[in-house]
Amino acid sequence: MAAGGMAGIAYGVAERSARESGMQAVHGGLPPPPSHARHPGSGAFGDGGGYSYPQDSERGSRSAFNPLGMPAAGSRSPSRSARDPYADDHYPQIYAANPRNSNSMLGIVNPNEIVDDGDDGLDYSRRSRHNSIPGASNTDRAAKGAAGAAVTAAAVAKAASGDEGAGGLFDNGSTEEKSAWMAQQSSKSKRWRWAISILAVLIIIGAVVGGVVGSRVANSHGGKSNGGGSGGGGRGSSSGDDGGDLSINSQEIKDLLNNPNLHKVFPGIDYTPLNTQYPACLTNPPSQNNITRDVAVLSQLTNKIRLYGTDCNQTQMVLHSISQLDMTSEIKVWLGVWQDNNATTNARQLEQMWGILEKYGDNPFEGIIVANEVLFRQQFTVASLGELLGEVRANLTKKGLHLPVATSDLGDDWTQALADDSDYIMANVHPFFSGTRAAEAADWTYSFWKNHDGLFWKSDKSKNIISETGWPTGGGEDCGGASTCPYPAVAGIDELNTFMADWVCQALENGTNYFWFEAFDEPWKVVYNTPGEEWEDKWGLMDADRNLKDGVKIPNCGGKTVS
Repeated sequence: MAAGGMAGIAYGVAERSARESGMQAVHGGLPPPPSHARHPGSGAFGDGGGYSYPQDSERGSRSAFNPLGMPAAGSRSPSRSARDPYADDHYPQIYAANPRNSNSMLGIVNPNEIVDDGDDGLDYSRRSRHNSIPGASNTDRAAKGAAGAAVTAAAVAKAASGDEGAGGLFDNGSTEEKSAWMAQQSSKSKRWRWAISILAVLIIIGAVVGGVVGSRVANSHGGKSNGGGSGGGGRGSSSGDDGGDLSINSQEIKDLLNNPNLHKVFPGIDYTPLNTQYPACLTNPPSQNNITRDVAVLSQLTNKIRLYGTDCNQTQMVLHSISQLDMTSEIKVWLGVWQDNNATTNARQLEQMWGILEKYGDNPFEGIIVANEVLFRQQFTVASLGELLGEVRANLTKKGLHLPVATSDLGDDWTQALADDSDYIMANVHPFFSGTRAAEAADWTYSFWKNHDGLFWKSDKSKNIISETGWPTGGGEDCGGASTCPYPAVAGIDELNTFMADWVCQALENGTNYFWFEAFDEPWKVVYNTPGEEWEDKWGLMDADRNLKDGVKIPNCGGKTVS
């Protein structure tokens, strides 16, 4: 009997502590990215205070270049890899949860096989945690615990009463009469059963109540880190919407805001909400609350958010988040429209763009960026891209909408013809992929930007934007296409800090406009990593759960912020 009672308690505890799925489970066991020592001689821009590093005009902004400046085989863009996330094919769901298999007969004990058991009728058969309480949410642990306690108490009471009825689960059908001595022993046995059953019920109820209280306390403090982290649910779990629509008045959002480690010093941030890769989002959609949490964090870094595509309602969800945070007058969005060599994808993206503009108008947006790096990927020609930009611009005019229409591509893919067709010059310039060490990265970036794209700059300085620049926090070294080099670009937190220290405040002071790539790691991009080049998923200032990475120091620029 004691063995049977403890088996029931152990089963209940195991059920309550079954592991939940989600991105937190994925990240929990990952070590932090490696950190590398800063290169000697890391400095600012020279005595003149500008970007004085002598530019090698033959070195491009592509992801890999050989010493002669020619594109290396297999070069890739840091923002997009060989496979396009917006294409109409599925990519491996390597982060999908791996639910534990359940054996429905696990733990069943036949009381008739136990001598003097006395617990006949108590069913220990394990039920699936997904169907034991119909309609229960996976995250509604309090409701599950209460229902489980009720079921268990009823079962124990039934066992104590000895009223099992005919045909019980392990009923042996015996009809032998009991002797007077047996009747006396039965009476004593019943009293013992009642006493032990009541004790078992109290233990189970105590365990349930303790689990529920502990869970709620953990949830109220979950997600916080020493580095001024997210304070909320992980970005990888859609269950973040269970608590209602977060807003500026939500305590969780209040906890996220006013992070002393974040500074609004970036003119723009490149942002892709988690779980917005089509068609995977049809079965694993993005979470509105997680995007609201993201935007709350982004609002402390920038006042302009650049998106790459329209799939999976990402634009609508970002705009909703901005509204919920009462920041519609503070934050503007660059509406991104993904384009590639897939006609279905291109048509879908454009159709969604027009639907968004019809619903929201032009006020929430800073402009429209049609396509990213399609010239680098050789999926459009300058002529066909220019034609598309012209069509979008003409339709905007017909609809009475007033927004600039631009495209973004690598710094050395810009031509005068493309500049004439685009309302903004937007060049992706990544010093890391040129093989430039961190101590010289800031000087190299501005020199490349000026020498390669300065000829096409608009007279309005605000319309000239480095649309991507950043530094990975781990994953290897890059020699710009060469097999070896004495001073490679090293992916690391110290190197990121060096680049930011030499770039961010100087750019803010002299008015260099750029989008930082990026705020958060994108774990799904691990599929693009290769041995020795494992940085595709590590470009964030923060990890995927909005925790500022250990050691990352965002410059405060003496309190100066973007306007």
